Amino acid sequence: MKQEATLTGLKERQTDDWEKWADSWKLLIDCSRPSRGDIKIFGGLTNDYIKQINKPSIVILGSTPELRELCAAFAAEYDATVTCVELVDDMYRAMTSLLFKQNEFEKVVFSNWLEIDLPDNFADVIIGDLTEGNITAEFKEKYYKEMNRLLKDGGKYITRATAYIPEESAKPMLEIEEIENRLSKYKAKVLAGELSIQGAACHFGGEMIWDSWYKSGTETLSMVAYKSEIAKLDETYTGGLDAKLIEAFHIIWDSVMNKYWDFYTLEKTLDQYQKYFISVEHYYASDYPVAKNNPIFSMTKRG
Repeated sequence: MKQEATLTGLKERQTDDWEKWADSWKLLIDCSRPSRGDIKIFGGLTNDYIKQINKPSIVILGSTPELRELCAAFAAEYDATVTCVELVDDMYRAMTSLLFKQNEFEKVVFSNWLEIDLPDNFADVIIGDLTEGNITAEFKEKYYKEMNRLLKDGGKYITRATAYIPEESAKPMLEIEEIENRLSKYKAKVLAGELSIQGAACHFGGEMIWDSWYKSGTETLSMVAYKSEIAKLDETYTGGLDAKLIEAFHIIWDSVMNKYWDFYTLEKTLDQYQKYFISVEHYYASDYPVAKNNPIFSMTKRG
């Protein structure tokens, strides 16, 4: 059963199997964690804004290792203060274990993203990666108002968020035959040396999650939409490379098999942002298959 976000329920929705998810994080490649292309965009947008600010303040929503390592560079170069806002200490500690080296000046606040325990006008920049999907529709307005409260005048909110352009998207996996064809495509990539088994299983699962938006008939992403099809794959592929791919798929993705994220079309996403921010722009990486559905948005606090 889907857990709806409330001021406490958001935390419940976010913490299911987080320790397992942290273990799976290091097995992921570009799609569910920021790619090099994504980080280049995050870095460029943030750097362009903070380089002329004296001791800028950066807030990271969550504890994504790639964003923390990027912000450690800003701390070293610009004497920036970096504050992570995480819901649970288990997730923060698990993600910290994946860092090359922790920024010793980084701070962490354990707080719900709907009511962040930081003062008004605290941040020059707030950055987050796929965080908004954890906020259900009825709490989006409160979330955006909280970002505005936290930002200084002229401050930037920079986030990667799934946003669909259905008429421009490739045909999604809706039937078992289409899922099997996609599996065959990734099997061929492994045999051709283009991807490892791990990489193929990561992309296969990532595309399944993003395609679930179409299959569910709602504005929700979840592997739950493919529950019966996944069971069919388990029954059908019991040997050979197919079975190895399915096994890797489960190792990587089982920790979020019952998790939900809420995302919208690009048009609806932009409409929402423009109610609460100004100068809304979006950019695309090009180094992973579903980048076209995962733009990085940059916007400015509405005064």
